[in-house]
Amino acid sequence: MERKQKLDVVGQVEHMKSKGIKFNIEDENFARDYLQNNTYYFKLKAYQKLYDTYKSGDNIGQYLNLEFAYLRDLATIDSLLRKKILSIAIDVEHYLKVKLLQDFNKSGEDGYGIIEAFKESDPDHFEKEIKNKSYGRACKDLVEKYKNDFAIWNFVEIISFKDFQELYKLFYSRNKELFCFKKNKENFKGEFFYLITPVRLLRNAAAHNNCLLIDLVKTPDLCFQPEYTVCTFLGKNGIKNTTINKQMSKPIINDFCVLLYLYSQIAPKKAQKHTFEELKDFFDVRIVKNKEYYKNNSTLQSAYDFTRKVIKIFCESSQNV
Repeated sequence: MERKQKLDVVGQVEHMKSKGIKFNIEDENFARDYLQNNTYYFKLKAYQKLYDTYKSGDNIGQYLNLEFAYLRDLATIDSLLRKKILSIAIDVEHYLKVKLLQDFNKSGEDGYGIIEAFKESDPDHFEKEIKNKSYGRACKDLVEKYKNDFAIWNFVEIISFKDFQELYKLFYSRNKELFCFKKNKENFKGEFFYLITPVRLLRNAAAHNNCLLIDLVKTPDLCFQPEYTVCTFLGKNGIKNTTINKQMSKPIINDFCVLLYLYSQIAPKKAQKHTFEELKDFFDVRIVKNKEYYKNNSTLQSAYDFTRKVIKIFCESSQNV
């Protein structure tokens, strides 16, 4: 791959112009100032992937009807969306821990044996993680106090979301008889294990400030499968199967819908009502603030319409407090 030339903000604007990006809404001076003080070029230009280019003619390779203002607005929306995703994902992790410890109290577990089993499943990883946690300010005191005798109630306070997922799986696999799906459907939480991975991956992407919206045009991995439980739920709530199949085949949309679904299953109704109403306002007000920018972009339009319907479903269900 050919190495790229370093560009200052003047060169960055000129490079965008060479790609057909226009400055009719926000001029070049504004663009240079914005790139100098608010963001960096590589991140902003990533959103150009959401737009088509000329396939032939004199302008081949240049973008069709793409303004700098569109890119800036998309970057802002994406940033705000990441913050909302991160907030909900943190709550999901918390409420999963609440449910796990509630079910632990109903079980015959003493709290120590399961941590020993967790440790034995991968001793090297366990020791490495405990050592790393001992260096951190947030967990250092807990690790020092319990490192030789962890119980489930203090262990969940120091582990990563990924390790919590494995502990979650271990607990319900050890207590199948008590929390059997067929016998105790209302209280069974073990099936949520399968929903944690997309939530965790989305949480990590948001936490690391990855551009999320550009995933709308990425070709998904051939091994990727939309989450069946969530697809079924959406179908039962009035969304057409053809629409579900098309939109949920996009990992970013699938993971976002899984996040909302899992949150709706474990968060208190009062918290759900506040969260979903806030999310609905974001979609109804901020995202469409410059809707004229996207009226000719079918990818963004269809993704928005689908996701808004999904949020409406959860918003209406949370009203039954």
